[in-house]
Amino acid sequence: MFRVTTLLLVVAAVIAAAGCAPDQRNATAPSSAAPPAPTAMVVLLPTVTSAPTATVPPTVTPSPAPTPAPTATPSPPPLSARYAARPGDRVRWLRPGVVHLRRITDDPLRINVLLLDLTNPNLELGVTVPQNRFFGLYRTSMLARDAGALAAVNGDLFSVDEGTPQGLTMIDGQVLMAPKYRATFAWSGQRGPFIGYFTREWTWQAEVRAPDGARAPLMLLNTRCPTNQICLYNEFVRQVPGREGDVKVLLGRDGRVRQVTRGQALKLAPGEQALQATGEGATWLRKHVEAGARLRISITTDPPLDHYEQAISGGPLILRAGRFVQDCLCALRDCRETRRPQAALQCEDFSTDWKLKHYLDVRMPRTAVGYDRARQTLILVVVDGYQRGYSRGMTQEELADLLREFGADTAMELDGGGSSTMVIENQVVNRPPDTTGERHVANALLVFYREPAVAER
Repeated sequence: MFRVTTLLLVVAAVIAAAGCAPDQRNATAPSSAAPPAPTAMVVLLPTVTSAPTATVPPTVTPSPAPTPAPTATPSPPPLSARYAARPGDRVRWLRPGVVHLRRITDDPLRINVLLLDLTNPNLELGVTVPQNRFFGLYRTSMLARDAGALAAVNGDLFSVDEGTPQGLTMIDGQVLMAPKYRATFAWSGQRGPFIGYFTREWTWQAEVRAPDGARAPLMLLNTRCPTNQICLYNEFVRQVPGREGDVKVLLGRDGRVRQVTRGQALKLAPGEQALQATGEGATWLRKHVEAGARLRISITTDPPLDHYEQAISGGPLILRAGRFVQDCLCALRDCRETRRPQAALQCEDFSTDWKLKHYLDVRMPRTAVGYDRARQTLILVVVDGYQRGYSRGMTQEELADLLREFGADTAMELDGGGSSTMVIENQVVNRPPDTTGERHVANALLVFYREPAVAER
């Protein structure tokens, strides 16, 4: 499952410009002509003429100085030296470089912390969805069991009606959901962990390019497409439902158009993708796309999506450079529901109403992920809540302080409340607050420990 595969999307690694781009919720209609290419600026440097060198008598060539020995790279400290347990903490070594710590306080609080030594080559991280499909909800324990994971925590927020995660989701280099301006955890075996943003908008910057040079914005991935727009679907949806007046384009692995259909549903085989559009978007497809043509799909994110193999969203960011971060109460740049409607802010893309129920002094069950400054230790935390006399839950700032105690320099929340779940060796180690028990969720962050192979004698 965790073999690094080629992105189904052709990703254009373009670094986003600083500042705030226009909001694309009211995106412009597809254009039939490509914009003019920017003119390159060539700066000529002055040529430097060196002065003639005076002739000097030959001297004895000195013996070469011995090359100093290279400075050894300091080994990372053992995981046991990267945190300090408190009296009463129950510490369990699950595997080399994997520690589970359980803490009970008088507040009362019930806390579970999983510490991972990212320098251990036997550790792997992954993301999973129910039965490798985009739609559907499973319990975190079921997702961990089916994947054969050592441990897992619940992942992104999700839509209950469709059972889909709300933010960027990537599995083995394949993108299931487009990013939005919400904190995201991403992982690469070569680049290590990342917490941050892949776009500053409510969706990515993407476009489809036809052979005649025409371009059109590509709004969303694996999600019901807005009227007049063009959207992308891949094999994780298995089938693109038909819509009245729509146009669908089936694309093979090579980007060539295999089929253009209207109305009826379209099934997708592994490796296939599809475009769907209505209104002006459908008109653009009819005008510029035909069977056999090769289309190019360009995706712009910062950092580029192909730098990472796994990604799972949540939000908000709560720890940056070792300091607590309080996300603002606007929804992206819409501050109309706040007391400062003209505030020039960039906030994570949650509604103000949702933020008021989760931010500031609200104590609740929470799940979080973070890493240290050296990016050698990953910290996963689940705090129980909503259970009077058992565990009161935490505010965001308390959660950030907890992560910092275990060495985190950067951290973010995942989905909380009734979804907060930690699974270790197929056992739920915390106590979710729902009366029905463990909640069904849309995805999970997984931890694997691959035992080293034993050489034959």
